[in-house]
Amino acid sequence: MMLAAMMCLSAMNIALRLMAGGLHSTQIVVLRHICSIVIVLVWAAWLARGVPSFYSKRMSGHFWRATFGICAMEIWFYSVTIMPVNLVTALSFTTPVFSTILAIVFLGERAGIRRWSAIFMGFVGMLIILRPDISGISNAGWIVIAASLLMAASGIMVKTLTSSEAPETIVFYMALFMLLWSIPFAIPFWQPFTAAQLGMAILVSLFSTSAHLLMARAFVRTEMVVLMPFDFTRLIFTAILAYIFLGETIDAHTIFGAIVIASSTIYIANREAAAKKKREIVAASSSSR
Repeated sequence: MMLAAMMCLSAMNIALRLMAGGLHSTQIVVLRHICSIVIVLVWAAWLARGVPSFYSKRMSGHFWRATFGICAMEIWFYSVTIMPVNLVTALSFTTPVFSTILAIVFLGERAGIRRWSAIFMGFVGMLIILRPDISGISNAGWIVIAASLLMAASGIMVKTLTSSEAPETIVFYMALFMLLWSIPFAIPFWQPFTAAQLGMAILVSLFSTSAHLLMARAFVRTEMVVLMPFDFTRLIFTAILAYIFLGETIDAHTIFGAIVIASSTIYIANREAAAKKKREIVAASSSSR
């Protein structure tokens, strides 16, 4: 499920880039959410074999998840339209590192020297990609990093919601609240769109909505730390699709930086999995006494 989600996200980024010449990114966001609501309604109705229900007791959680999510999406969509897709994808690999930092700060998780070292290496990889010694960290680069931080916060909120909410409910309220948030941003840039542009917006929504549904279902089945290493397959999928549809190539700095970030995140994931296994053994030993 996570691999399929990463493939969908990569395809979404390519579709976004193909749309970039015609519509402003804020208008694309609005169209994306409108189409996503329709897709989720149809999918949920098919699952329920009738009128779907999106009842929730955690509406505030959905609201704040959408608030962080819309900020991340607005920034992300904009960055995809002004930067090479491969570079944006590689920089977004700081998201798992930010997720770890937020888990330490807000969820009270403990971090020793090894975990902090892995986080530090993630930032080293980010700097390798940005190459500040050559041209300085560009504003576009900082935009992607900001989006990654917001996506990390949003991802932690999604994980907490999966304890009681169905994946379809999470994605439905995400699209609904994010649509309401995105309209004011799009009004100044709104313009008539063609049938072809609407079709591309539907394609973006289909890929994006499918990715979020798949990720939510994956989060229900296992912990985020186990799934985070799969996030790096986006670089492979994006590189292939960007080469086919956009003619982009990926340079050695981007590949090396992504490998460094991937190594740090995989290390974090392995440490978390080992710690969980140790806790389960201790718990089982205590219960058997």
